[in-house]
Amino acid sequence: MRLRPQEARHMRSSVTSQTTVADFFLEQLDAMGVDAVFGIPGGNISAFIGALRRHPRIRFVIASHEGGAAFMADGYARATGKLGVCLVTAGPGALNALTGVASAHRDQVPLLVVGGQVRTGDFGRRPIQDSSDLGVNLTAMYSHVTGYSTTLAEPRTFPRILAQAINVATGPRPCAAYVSVPADLARMPAGDEKAAVPAWRPALDLPYGHARHVLQALARARRAMIFLGGGAREALSAGQAEFHELVRTLRVPVATSLRGKGLFPESDELSLGVLGMAGSERARAYAAAGVDTLVVIGSSLGEWATRGYDRSFTTASTYFHVDLDPSVFGQLLRGGEHIQADAATFLRALCRELPALADVPQAAPLPPGLPAPPPASGEARMSPVTVMLALNETLGGEDDLYVDMGNCTAWATHHLVIDPPARIFYPCGLSSMGWSCGAVVGGKIGDPARTAIALLGDGSFLMNGSEVRTAAKNRAGAVYVVLDDGYLGMVNHGEHAQSGGVVPLDDDYYFLGEVDLARFAESLGADVHPASDPDGLREALRAARTGAAERSRPQVVIARIDHRMSPPYGERFTSVAGDGS
Repeated sequence: MRLRPQEARHMRSSVTSQTTVADFFLEQLDAMGVDAVFGIPGGNISAFIGALRRHPRIRFVIASHEGGAAFMADGYARATGKLGVCLVTAGPGALNALTGVASAHRDQVPLLVVGGQVRTGDFGRRPIQDSSDLGVNLTAMYSHVTGYSTTLAEPRTFPRILAQAINVATGPRPCAAYVSVPADLARMPAGDEKAAVPAWRPALDLPYGHARHVLQALARARRAMIFLGGGAREALSAGQAEFHELVRTLRVPVATSLRGKGLFPESDELSLGVLGMAGSERARAYAAAGVDTLVVIGSSLGEWATRGYDRSFTTASTYFHVDLDPSVFGQLLRGGEHIQADAATFLRALCRELPALADVPQAAPLPPGLPAPPPASGEARMSPVTVMLALNETLGGEDDLYVDMGNCTAWATHHLVIDPPARIFYPCGLSSMGWSCGAVVGGKIGDPARTAIALLGDGSFLMNGSEVRTAAKNRAGAVYVVLDDGYLGMVNHGEHAQSGGVVPLDDDYYFLGEVDLARFAESLGADVHPASDPDGLREALRAARTGAAERSRPQVVIARIDHRMSPPYGERFTSVAGDGS
């Protein structure tokens, strides 16, 4: 979110010197447009629960587990662009949320956690759920997985503390923030200290000549490539048409990271798809043939993005790396030019200079031998590919996909074709299994007009599928597409590959047992659509979309697939063997 100073001042108009800390917190969220807080109630946050009961516009979404609540806040932030907010009690409540918070932090999702704390007068007396530095020091723990972590010591400083936390979380490099509030202080007046939230961040611009220099390099290149990371999402959501004109004028192919998938239409002739772990054959073939000029925008070039630090990224004789975070420069690509700027500033400067470009683009046409993007249909038997192709047939522009971690990650990355305004999200920073179970609920609650679809494996569904109950209770028509093969598939296939086939895929070690996922989902309040063949799957997907829209109930599609089909992770399985091979 980006507010001007006058808007930030308006946020405090309803706050008085007698407003409690808990009420002040909700007034600030309300002024920012945040309309949902995710969590689980507890005694040490009872002041906040009471304030939520009284508030006319902010709903408290009670999850099944604090980890699920953090995932929901993550999904809410991704779907809406607003701050995701999680409210948890002291001790085990805040500890349970830790993984979800760390996941959001690693994916640069703006998320605020307010954690309960025992009364200040009980510090050091061994009270129940003591989370102070004399108990289980949660502020210290959270300092390792957030960009800001503190404990409120004086209620009248809360406006300043909250402003700091929100400004850090929603800053140029979004992250998670944590504020621990003792139970007695939450009921005290917050005072009237002035603090603008969020901070006003005026648009910046590149120095004159920088953009033209990059444009000239792209125009003169024979085999150029633009590589989009997740950091370019906000820029392209507002400037998609201008970016299209840029790449078509220069005839430059566009590849993306996993987090950047779908930022550029994957059905476009200039789209290479994902160049990274489980990426497209089209992108891999183009990169393997050599790239002379590379422009990386909004990617840290981590393991997911670079297909395990593949050296094909280092062959370009000319390259530019654009990112707000200077710590990502030089980690993989050495030399070249580093531009510390946000993606919107950089792309705006390129588009402004484009009409004055005198150089005639020299880009060679894409070689005819490049593998084409995956077809819209074709698989006759029931496999993970069948599921992806069926999803391709049903995806629309108002769809948001929340893809979990596991084999489903590879299948989705490799085979799904995402064109804006459809969106796809992954938790690849921390790679947390079970993320999508909560994230899809938060996303649907945050933006109910869009169709929210979770794609996950049965292992992830068993891990956090109880959040279907949260969707049912809150009438959130989220759709879950579960790949049901009865195994923890990613580790199963990984060990099989690492052992050279010595460890069989039918080994009982990673077998999940005979679990009736349909009855499990039904018991949580979902409509269930089993599918064991391609035609049945297409019908199940159509019925699920209809049910979610018309009945506002969670829908679970259970796609029974063959566990023996290996996902397109390739060298990833052998690279994690631990021996450096």
